Amino acid sequence: MKHTRLFLICALILPWLTLPLLGKSAFRKYLPATILISIVTKWLNIYAKKRKWWAFFESFPKRTSGEDLWIIGPYFFTSLWVLKKTVHSFPLFVAVNLCIHLFFTYTFDPLLRKLGIFSLVRLKRVQYIWMLMGRALLLYAFQFCIDRLKKPTINETIR
Repeated sequence: MKHTRLFLICALILPWLTLPLLGKSAFRKYLPATILISIVTKWLNIYAKKRKWWAFFESFPKRTSGEDLWIIGPYFFTSLWVLKKTVHSFPLFVAVNLCIHLFFTYTFDPLLRKLGIFSLVRLKRVQYIWMLMGRALLLYAFQFCIDRLKKPTINETIR
């Protein structure tokens, strides 16, 4: 229990320590897409909880749901960093996300299960990876649309 809380605190705080390294312009640029995908992830977690696809057993503090800690900590900053480093190349974006999701599912998931934090219940690992990749593609689509909306028109560039 003691190690679990320490692990959760580190999982929440350590990603936020990378904020200065991300840069102000990158943070501003990728924040809208990251917030949108975080909202989608929260909705997906609510649906998954009803369907018992996975379960979060431990949270810190007690009143906060476990999945919320993962959304505002590691997931939020992983999304920002992956967008910053790979948004220029779709194949690279897909490859990096696939590697991250495979690592999480086959290496990190067993550790979280041992610590009593998270476990897949009715979902197989392959299905979970497909779900994670679907969210990654949605993140890329959000950022693509935001970039297209912010692109100046020809008339604006002439002025």
